Amino acid sequence: MAINTNEDKRIPSDTDADAEAVASQEEIYLEETEEEVRAILSSDGQVSSRIEAEFWRRKIEKLEFDWK
Repeated sequence: MAINTNEDKRIPSDTDADAEAVASQEEIYLEETEEEVRAILSSDGQVSSRIEAEFWRRKIEKLEFDWK
């Protein structure tokens, strides 16, 4: 993305830094999700389907909110 200072000049933004920031956020999200999924799967089937459904509903809402 470029920053317009006037009609004739454009200053490019630091797209590499922007991409790195997004990649970092994605990595953190994936690590957190993996930990939570592992916790659910390692619970030996003692987690009720209602709790699982609530977990996934919250994850979907967070994902949708974070990417808007």
